[in-house]
Amino acid sequence: MVSRDLYDLLMILYDAGARRVPAEEVAWTSDMSAALNRALNMQYVTYRDSKDGRRFSLTKAGYLAIDKQPPDYTSLSSIVSALFGRRG
Repeated sequence: MVSRDLYDLLMILYDAGARRVPAEEVAWTSDMSAALNRALNMQYVTYRDSKDGRRFSLTKAGYLAIDKQPPDYTSLSSIVSALFGRRG
């Protein structure tokens, strides 16, 4: 069970699309900074910076933290790790 503020933050991202959501489309408020830091540290959320700006995504752990089923897809990094025998 995650804390209420962390749960709310994850649900906002989930409701916004959960994967590759542009930062400006996520309805987080400034008082959620601590929860966002926890979500990143606990690897519930990841982000990537690109020429189009920062994009946030829920990880498998993030989906499970809010009792949602993660999508059925395999990330490129998981495929590469499986091919080369690296353990995460």
